[in-house]
Amino acid sequence: MARYDQFCALARAAEIVGERWTLLVVRELLLGPKRFTDLRGRLHGISTSILSERLSQLDKAGLVRRAFLEPPAASTVYELTEDGAALKPAVFELIRWGGRFLMPLRPGERVVPDWMRLALAAYSREGPSPAQSFNIRIPGDEAQAVIHVQGGPDGTTITSGPARADVDMTADFPTVLKLMVGITDPLDALRDGAVQAEGDLATLSTFSQLFDAARKETAPQAPKSPIID
Repeated sequence: MARYDQFCALARAAEIVGERWTLLVVRELLLGPKRFTDLRGRLHGISTSILSERLSQLDKAGLVRRAFLEPPAASTVYELTEDGAALKPAVFELIRWGGRFLMPLRPGERVVPDWMRLALAAYSREGPSPAQSFNIRIPGDEAQAVIHVQGGPDGTTITSGPARADVDMTADFPTVLKLMVGITDPLDALRDGAVQAEGDLATLSTFSQLFDAARKETAPQAPKSPIID
């Protein structure tokens, strides 16, 4: 682990999470506890030795611990401690900042649909939002993600779905990003075939309102933001 020999909280943070792959390990564990093999499969390109080293460093720093899942899973998993979970606001800020540099998709880059759950959560409206709910299915090469979005007086919540919803829709990763920000009109996307949906289709027009407009300065915007091709 790098040491900067500086009495500075940012330097301390950089010592703990600044190594290559470390924040991406945290990203995966923010989505839920995972076995070593799960992490290895989702962190495309990481070696077994580097993953072991990063997990060991996070364990020593008190950010990650091992846990045992009861049968039928009966597996050892890695999960975030309280200090590790406290990284979530910082990770969300980095997601919002990094979104402007996301697109275009580079050759060889992997897209895991479940990552959308963190992107949606990072932009979720914290104040009152329309009391509408959506199940979003995002297809992937290996697996799809199903994400539940629920608005209401206490803000927008994002959970792993499915759950009871006003609308069930299917769209790819970039299309969901455009719908979230309001760049793409959902009814236009429905007519164009970019979105398939069932349920109360009139509520599709409220989808972008479930996300915090105050954060749009860091959200993907057309045409200047590279997150949107």
